[in-house]
Amino acid sequence: MAWNPGQKLQNGKYTIEKVLGQGGFGITYLVKNKKGNLLVVKTLNSWVQRWCDFAKLQQDFLNEALRLSKFNHPHIVKIDEVVQEAGLWCIVMEYIDGESLASHVWNQGILPETEALRYIQQIGDALTVVHERGLLHRDVKPLNIMLRKGKTEAVLIDFGIAREFTPNLTQTQTEFCSSGFAPIEQYDWRGKRGAYRTHLTSYGA
Repeated sequence: MAWNPGQKLQNGKYTIEKVLGQGGFGITYLVKNKKGNLLVVKTLNSWVQRWCDFAKLQQDFLNEALRLSKFNHPHIVKIDEVVQEAGLWCIVMEYIDGESLASHVWNQGILPETEALRYIQQIGDALTVVHERGLLHRDVKPLNIMLRKGKTEAVLIDFGIAREFTPNLTQTQTEFCSSGFAPIEQYDWRGKRGAYRTHLTSYGA
């Protein structure tokens, strides 16, 4: 069940403002804390909550949230805390005032070369850090890159299907991927993960 605007979380610490978006696994809310600051809360959506292996998915979600909370990089969304609400693990993260790279390109058209190269460098730096921590984002695309309002800063968001990386290991993949941006092995549920290949394919796309 989705939470409604005005609903309180964490004994009144956060108040739901609205739903920001919903994907294959998660649902994201805009919330306000007691100081009036806007933040984002992400948790598993009601569809996933009905799955028979929900307990395992929630544990995976928690493990990934805890790993992501250790990142401190200007081009990776900052995690404020990981909390449990009504039996659901939630990631509380910074709210980025701005627009997605996809929206920016749609509205502005082709980016000037200097601007495009700046964003490529910034997201490349972020992905290097992600990979060094043994994680794969697995959903790098313009919709998951936010541009801070009034700045030329790109921020990688939505690590909803991030997974640990073990080179050349054949493991079951999730069935969710972004067509046109996902690497070919991600379409195969038994695909092998090669070093950097997953990120390079999406990064280049």
